Amino acid sequence: MEGAWGVWSPFGSCSRTCGGGIKIAMRECNRPVPRNGGMYCVGRRMKFRSCNSEPCYRQKKDFREEQCAAFDGRHFNINGLPPNVRWVPKYSGILMKDRCKLFCRVAGSTAYYQLRDRVTDGTPCGPETNDICVQGLCRQAGCDHVLNSKARRDKCGVCGGDNSSCKTVAGTFNIVNYGYNEVVQIPSGATNIDVRQHSYSGKADDDNYLAVSNSRGEFLFNGEFVVSMFKREIKVGNAIIEYSGSDHIVERINCTERIEEEIIVQVLSVGNLYNPDVRYSFNIPIEDKPQQFFWDAYGPWQECSRLCQGERKRKILCNRESDRAVVSDQRCHGTARPSVIIESCNTECEVRWHIARKSECMAQCGLGYRTLELYCAKISHTDGKTQKVDDRYCSGQRKPDDKESCHGDCNPGGWEYSSWSECSKSCGGGTRRRGAVCRKAAEAGGDESKCNQRDKLMSQPCNEFLCPQWKTGGWSECLVTCGKGYKHRQAWCQFGEDRLDDRFCGSPKPESVQACQQQECASWQVGPWGQCTTSCGPGYQMRAVKCVVGSYGAVIDDTDCNAATRPTNTQDCEIAQCLSSHPIPPGIKIPSHQAHKTQWRFGSWTQCSASCGKGTRMRYVSCRDNQGGVADESACAHLLKPPAREVCSVVACGQWKVLEWTVCSVTCGQGKTTRQVVCVNFSEQEVEASECDSEDRPATEQACAMSQCPSRSTEPRLVPSSPNTSIRNNLPGSQFHQWRTGPWGACSSTCAGGFQRRVVVCQDENGYPANSCEERSRPNEQRSCEAGPCPQWIYGNWGECTKPCGGGIKTRQVVCQRPNGELFNDLSCEIHDKPSDREQCNTQPCSSSPHWNTDPWSSCSASCGSGFKSRKVSCVTRSGRPAPEENCQHFSPRPSKQRRCRGGRCPKWKTGEWGECSASCGDGIQQREVFCQLDELRSPAESGCALRSRPASSQSCRLLDCPSRYRWREGAWQKCSKSCGSGHRHRALQCLDHNQQEVHEMYCVNQIRPPYIESCNAHSCDFVWITGEWTECSASCGQGYRQRLISCSEVQVEMENYEYGHQSLSNCLGTPPESYMPCNLDPCPSLQEWRVGIWGQCSVSCGNGLMERTVQCVSADGQESSRCPQSPMPEARKVCRNPNCYLPSSCLEIQSMNGPVSDSEHFLRIQGKALKIYCAGMQTETPQEYITLTTGEEENFSEIFGFRLNDPTQCPANGSRREDCDCRRDYTAAGITTFFRVRLDLSKMHIITTDWKFAKTHEGKNVPFATAGDCYSAAGCPQGRFRINLSGTGFKLADDSTWVSQGNYAVANVHKFQDGSRVSGMCGGYCGKCTPSSGTTLPVTVQ
Repeated sequence: MEGAWGVWSPFGSCSRTCGGGIKIAMRECNRPVPRNGGMYCVGRRMKFRSCNSEPCYRQKKDFREEQCAAFDGRHFNINGLPPNVRWVPKYSGILMKDRCKLFCRVAGSTAYYQLRDRVTDGTPCGPETNDICVQGLCRQAGCDHVLNSKARRDKCGVCGGDNSSCKTVAGTFNIVNYGYNEVVQIPSGATNIDVRQHSYSGKADDDNYLAVSNSRGEFLFNGEFVVSMFKREIKVGNAIIEYSGSDHIVERINCTERIEEEIIVQVLSVGNLYNPDVRYSFNIPIEDKPQQFFWDAYGPWQECSRLCQGERKRKILCNRESDRAVVSDQRCHGTARPSVIIESCNTECEVRWHIARKSECMAQCGLGYRTLELYCAKISHTDGKTQKVDDRYCSGQRKPDDKESCHGDCNPGGWEYSSWSECSKSCGGGTRRRGAVCRKAAEAGGDESKCNQRDKLMSQPCNEFLCPQWKTGGWSECLVTCGKGYKHRQAWCQFGEDRLDDRFCGSPKPESVQACQQQECASWQVGPWGQCTTSCGPGYQMRAVKCVVGSYGAVIDDTDCNAATRPTNTQDCEIAQCLSSHPIPPGIKIPSHQAHKTQWRFGSWTQCSASCGKGTRMRYVSCRDNQGGVADESACAHLLKPPAREVCSVVACGQWKVLEWTVCSVTCGQGKTTRQVVCVNFSEQEVEASECDSEDRPATEQACAMSQCPSRSTEPRLVPSSPNTSIRNNLPGSQFHQWRTGPWGACSSTCAGGFQRRVVVCQDENGYPANSCEERSRPNEQRSCEAGPCPQWIYGNWGECTKPCGGGIKTRQVVCQRPNGELFNDLSCEIHDKPSDREQCNTQPCSSSPHWNTDPWSSCSASCGSGFKSRKVSCVTRSGRPAPEENCQHFSPRPSKQRRCRGGRCPKWKTGEWGECSASCGDGIQQREVFCQLDELRSPAESGCALRSRPASSQSCRLLDCPSRYRWREGAWQKCSKSCGSGHRHRALQCLDHNQQEVHEMYCVNQIRPPYIESCNAHSCDFVWITGEWTECSASCGQGYRQRLISCSEVQVEMENYEYGHQSLSNCLGTPPESYMPCNLDPCPSLQEWRVGIWGQCSVSCGNGLMERTVQCVSADGQESSRCPQSPMPEARKVCRNPNCYLPSSCLEIQSMNGPVSDSEHFLRIQGKALKIYCAGMQTETPQEYITLTTGEEENFSEIFGFRLNDPTQCPANGSRREDCDCRRDYTAAGITTFFRVRLDLSKMHIITTDWKFAKTHEGKNVPFATAGDCYSAAGCPQGRFRINLSGTGFKLADDSTWVSQGNYAVANVHKFQDGSRVSGMCGGYCGKCTPSSGTTLPVTVQ
């Protein structure tokens, strides 16, 4: 029984109170429920409607932020999260397909987690879109928060607006002053903000940087002279401001949404103080004047409400009074809307049900019925023509019954027909005909008027279904970027939903290849060589090299031509040898300069092979002749060959970590203190000391100064003296008088020696002054104190000069410091004696040849710890004009652009000991002190330490479990669900209080819950064959057959009774009993008769099929005969119907139904369609699904190209593949793999690209499916190829399938055909490749 949908439920409650929620209505497949293998209902089970779409004016947090905040204080036992954790939304870095899952970030940290499988319905998919999440999927919505709405914000930020409510403000700023300069104040309510700062020198580092602050002076980014190099998104109210980062030639700030507070755009100018080039524009609202807009009731006519006999209305428009322009309806709110103007339309026709054809009467004689073919028709009143239209136009009328009563002509003398002829067409609507004879006419001498002419039916339409026809895909892009090329498209023969062989479509096949003409190709054009720079001896000459296009040679930018094929613009020249002023002795051979017209040329260094520590970098070095061509290296043997490889170091892989200083080695005087210094990596794990920079290793010991040691005295000391200690005098007469001392005062000097004083008085027993104390025992009133040596000026070595000639500057570090390394500010040393920290250098004039020019060093990139200083180094002529770097490298090596520097000590987090647990039993909290410390000082605001690495100040604790007032009580186990073959049994659980009374389960949530379900009767079942009664013999005489029903049943023992349950035949062991047996009756009379066999199985396992049996004419003795009467001959085939159309959904399900079978193709139901899947590993516990690629291995392969150019800056043969290239075949990662089948993960609908079961690697290493690459060229010249062709499999690539390029100079040219079944790509680099963006999987879907 097929299933059918029930009625829709009413729409439920709205998911949001404002901001655009969702209501849901549902229906079930229960009228009736599908039974006995019947199909489940087809169609949607849920429908959605928008609700509460008005904006949330009072809501401070956005809706996703509220959902994250609901988990505040819940740490989910994640290690390192405090009990008072606060959750905020995570937007960036989330995949498009996961936007409707609730990802929340720990506030103040980069760690984030998925807290719910999906957000609440109505939550925006992201901050940059109007689309909303419904049932975990992102669906289209407008800015009006309505599902499927097309409403969008105009440039003024008005939803559905017409750009009339705002005006554009634009301007520029190019004034330079050191520090922050205000560019423009952008008021609240502004939209479409676009601010751009164009680099002064065409490079990203021009020392001008954009910054934004609010009206309170707080910087939103790039404040406090700290600049972000990378892209950032800053939230201002509900708006998102995007910042490109400073590492761009055009630095940009943009925001399309309306900002709710004023912001101030500033430009930070430092360094060389080049003039900034800031260009800005934004839109601000226009102050409306009263009575500026009005309603116009006479707008254009809208469509007619009905196909016939309908109404149409004029659209009411809102017009601007000044120019009658149509504006948004929002502008006319508050004024009375006029009545709608209505008129009749389409009155010249009517729509009604039309009877197209009637069948013949089902009764040949007497009362019967016939069927009517009905359709909805549009009938014209003017010409009476009838046109078939969609049935929905007649939905308002009652549809007539498709049957009507009729009377068959009981008089056999009516029309008598011949058989129908073949249809005139096999498809597309044809006609079939038959002959008609009036029987009464034969009796009446041929008069056909005796029969009713209206009943005469000699022709009728047939085969009205559409013919197979050609279908075409979209044209591909032109295969060339310039000049003449070709574009392709796919053409196929389609019939309904199926693709047929091309021979079924008769008309000519549409063309699949077409010529295309792109813009003319650009090429290099060279001018004549100029004069030699010298009149004698070696020199050089130059020529113009331009990138031109078109027959007139229009000059365009060099970037439009292939840089790898650019001709050289300089060459060596020598007009004549210069005459020597000294005579040449006879016999001395003058060396020929012809052999020296060569020189070494070299390119730029590659990036360092290591991101930290020591690595290598390379460059190409080649010997060139005077024409710029490559010469043999022996021709340059007389010149020193520049190195092609060198050691490089970007930054040390580790960093030094220092532990606490030990206590001073002495208790008085001068000693030393030590500390441990270890090298750690970025995960704070100790590594070898060689991983850190030895030059930056902190000191492991330093001097320490304690108080001065007491000098030895010859006087006897009765009792050691200490502050506030009384010394009693034992002399007679003064036994109650004693010396008392006060505390020591401050040292008279902070360094290089000093003294301290204290008060010493004589007192009686009551504390009054006395004078009878013994002088010999009087304590000292003064002592020397040592606060360590005074700080002195310490200076380092002079740095490099900023210029090699013409007067530069060199600097050195000068600090005020003690010998133990302790730093002081400059005022602690004699300021007049401070050595100079900069002086002039290289004051000699520059030569006429090019030389290196260096800018001053920048400030250190780190305010504390290790950092870098950088400067600009360029090659200039004597006049200061830029020159190619090669011209300077002949004279001196290029000065360094970067060097290490070190700021002060970085502040660190310090922690105290954990306190006691707040609870003596159960869950509690422990607290400890966490503070930020720089040297020995605490930072009160903790501003110096990174909040991300702040240690937790509290943690959960549990000393022991608290005694509970509640406990679980278990009931008795119920009867097992099965007597054998693994069943289950249940028992009741109750939560009891201390009075043994049942309470709600929530009171026992802290107690271990006992199991309430368990397995039982795991022993295997017994199966027996059950046989039915034999039927009667199939023949009444002679040889016949009897049959009986055979079934396999499970024996279940219940209370000493046996019960039988029907099981699959495969469960019973052994050969089943016979279900057929012959029966021999009396011999039949000796007559020829038809003998039939038993009906065979149905031709299909589900749906309508055919059954066949043998039909033979035999004589009485069983011999075949041909004398049986032809009528009535038993039928040899008949229609059969098998309702069981269930298809399994996985190979594992096939295995569970049929047991272990051989690996082969099977039909599975995947996303509602029956598709052929190859099941592998059917003899194992984990069968796997594979897609058989019907297009073959030639259309499904991956390649890592193995050739590498000797000169990787070239792209020979215009990028085409040439095996005779100037290459070497040594790329170790090369390989080519073809695929016959690919593994399919049905749960995720992903192809697993690294499954090699049905792949073949023809050479080299395995290459994953959908992957290509090479190490061929660094000039954008990819050679690695891959191809995917899923045609004929029923699958196609998912719409969001993309490829990413990886490696150096990586290029990926991937073309995905429109129908999604085919992809081709060429990828590579030096070295580079492309892979699916989803990693080792490739998402697919059903076509």
